[in-house]
Amino acid sequence: MKKFVDKIVTGFFVFFFGILWFCSTQYYVKPKTHQIAIYDVYGKEISQNQIRTKFSTLEVAQSYIKEYQSTFPHLSFSIKSEFPEMRKRVMFSRILKRDHR
Repeated sequence: MKKFVDKIVTGFFVFFFGILWFCSTQYYVKPKTHQIAIYDVYGKEISQNQIRTKFSTLEVAQSYIKEYQSTFPHLSFSIKSEFPEMRKRVMFSRILKRDHR
């Protein structure tokens, strides 16, 4: 009987801490796109048509920045990232939200 109660208590705590972990974790959100910002000598942001500025991966954007810095030494380059909008967890919002009709 004691082993059975120990298994029930252990199962309860595993389930409880699993739910607690699921509710408290935060998601890591990857940016959708990376864009290269171009600055002139005075620090103002400019746009040039001959330079590709939108990329889907960070590594490619960094590689292009290195290439552009050697090609255009009088300009400065940096990366802007666009993050997607965070959605709420649907499961808990549906449970907690009650429709009274």
